[in-house]
Amino acid sequence: MRHLSLLILACCGLSLYGCSDPEEPQSPLIGTWESRNYSDSLDVWFVESYSFRNDSLFDVTSSVRTTETGEELGYRLTATSWYNFEGDIFQYYYADAMIHFGGSENQPLYVPKQDLSPGIVDFFRTPKGKLTFSSDLRQFTFQEDCWNVNNDNDCIEFPSQTFVRVN
Repeated sequence: MRHLSLLILACCGLSLYGCSDPEEPQSPLIGTWESRNYSDSLDVWFVESYSFRNDSLFDVTSSVRTTETGEELGYRLTATSWYNFEGDIFQYYYADAMIHFGGSENQPLYVPKQDLSPGIVDFFRTPKGKLTFSSDLRQFTFQEDCWNVNNDNDCIEFPSQTFVRVN
């Protein structure tokens, strides 16, 4: 009886082990990343935050702070976005967006999140470029490809953006 109990217990253990799905490698992008830029003239930080949910969706938030890592004063944009990351090439486009259409003389630069308005971010191009991680995977730099304005090799170059992992 004792041997039968051990045999049943061993079979149960093996069946549980055999049924577990192999874990797929998790993307190094999963988590929240921020690019922070200080404006001397306005004495505020402009923060772009990417929160990668999985291997194809991420949330973009553009906010304003008084300190680099402090509380948000307000928001300029929030959007759910789609992305593709293969090798070292990163490409994305916005889907649903809530936007503040301000910044003119009579409009503030930012508003509380609840005051953002539905909007469409209509890219006539899809941002694409090289994404390079630091050796410790705590930051990455995105260098968007040059955008050809016409067929005459006129090109608009974009500055690189560096993001740091916040969680």
